[in-house]
Amino acid sequence: MRRQTKNRRSVFGLNNIFNGTAASGSCLPPRIRLTTRLKSTCCLILLSLGLTLSTFSRAETNPQYDPKPDPMPGGVAVIELPVSLGTEEEPVVYFQGKRVFVMNRPYNKKSDNRWIAWVGIPLSAKPGKMPLVIEQPNGRSREIMINVLPPQHNDNYVVTRKAAQKNLTSQQEQQIAQDDETLKRLINRWNGKAPDTRTFLHPTRGSQLRDFGDRVFLNGELLDSHNGIDLSGQRAASPADGTVVMIRDLFYGGKTVLIDHGRGLFTQYSHLAGINFRIREGQRIRRGEEIGKIGISGHHIEAGKDYAAEIKRAHLHWGVTLNGVYVNPKLFLVDAE
Repeated sequence: MRRQTKNRRSVFGLNNIFNGTAASGSCLPPRIRLTTRLKSTCCLILLSLGLTLSTFSRAETNPQYDPKPDPMPGGVAVIELPVSLGTEEEPVVYFQGKRVFVMNRPYNKKSDNRWIAWVGIPLSAKPGKMPLVIEQPNGRSREIMINVLPPQHNDNYVVTRKAAQKNLTSQQEQQIAQDDETLKRLINRWNGKAPDTRTFLHPTRGSQLRDFGDRVFLNGELLDSHNGIDLSGQRAASPADGTVVMIRDLFYGGKTVLIDHGRGLFTQYSHLAGINFRIREGQRIRRGEEIGKIGISGHHIEAGKDYAAEIKRAHLHWGVTLNGVYVNPKLFLVDAE
């Protein structure tokens, strides 16, 4: 009788693990009891492992990652869209006729899921209110006004007695025009794939050498506008998952790679010495994967002197575009790993 009672208790404990209810019935043979206990142990181990992986996954994916809001020319406006839009269907949002990056997630720790828009503001924008247009399912559209703040970029004015002559050959000018057209076409392309929502990795882990938005005027006319930031380092890596859409040797950018991260977000890597032989156009690239070695390929403009000056200091020119316009990449590195 004692042995039967002990067996019943053992079965009761196992049934509680698997079913959450008390057991009933006769005793089980020793071999069955051992097998059942092994299954119980494996179940608990797998459950624990699953919870650990789930926790790691949630930690790796930061659903609240945003660039630093800075709604001025060359900046990014982070806009919380109206709750009335719902969360099931992705809203179609436009700024200056170009579709805008949107993501569905909580705006902050206290709010429910809703659509967030990242709006790139062009360097040429004037301070004041600009409309963000939302297309609604009923066919109507509504507007949200973005208050664009005055710019705070560095301007350098160069004055010469003689008009500067471009020391560029017709072939070089043709290449520059083709390069500009190619980049413009690609960064305006829309890819509806869900983007990598994790915090951006720093592309070089180096220091910043030159700011975004620096402008050079020659005799009152805009000569050059710096549409990225220059970074030191040895090698460049992708800050997020994406697709390589261009590998090309540009006149000014030198060896350049362009990555599409989805929904109008692109990153650009210029002045590379060499490009990772494993990456190809049209191929997926993973967060942290090497793009290439930083170098001095390409050219730059020396105001009033040389329109095809050689790059003398190795650095990465890193650019970020949203809805077809270049924005300050530093806004995406606020919480960079």
